[in-house]
Amino acid sequence: MKTAQIILIIWLIILLQGCVTSSNSLNIEQLQEKALLDDAQAQYKLAIYYENKKNFQESLMWYERSASKEYAPAQNELGNIYLEGRIGVEKDLYKAFEWYQKASEGNYFDATNNLGYMYDLGLGTKQNYLKAAELYGIAASQGSIRAMYNLGIMYKQGQGVEKDMIQAYKWLDLARYYTLTSKDMTLKWSIRKQWDELESTMSNSDKEVAKSLATKWQKELKNL
Repeated sequence: MKTAQIILIIWLIILLQGCVTSSNSLNIEQLQEKALLDDAQAQYKLAIYYENKKNFQESLMWYERSASKEYAPAQNELGNIYLEGRIGVEKDLYKAFEWYQKASEGNYFDATNNLGYMYDLGLGTKQNYLKAAELYGIAASQGSIRAMYNLGIMYKQGQGVEKDMIQAYKWLDLARYYTLTSKDMTLKWSIRKQWDELESTMSNSDKEVAKSLATKWQKELKNL
């Protein structure tokens, strides 16, 4: 995947997060018609619409119908729902893990990062730092800013990977770069906090090495 493609994906995620659904921008009748014809994407959008309208029973039904068609965004969202105990659903870490796993198998990088998070903290499964680091690496290579951040933290703490401040700086610097235009201020400042700590403690020579590795990683993406 090229760097430009990653940036485009990131922008699309930001736009989707910022304006998930709006009754003013959707023709609900047409959306319902497509959903009833088993259009998984329409079912997913309808689920979000009903969630925004606080009709949680209807929302869950459409999330589940979309997920049953192996639509990865819906499977990932069901993982979020069970992780958080949202829309009237009882919190269930094991179900969250299962849904993230299904969505990850569909190459949905948000789910791959979320699955790594479950292994990282031992939620719904046995804690496994090695598996978490592996999944973060896969998701990061597909453009997940959160995975870049999480991988940077793992290198910083030496969990699942050998402690390496240069690699930590590399991944945090990449995450910082890709999140410069993000509207997710919580993620943005979390990344910046961790990056600032390394920025103030690492030698200039080590930071230059880390930056060169980050540049090399981006250039290699262009050739994929």
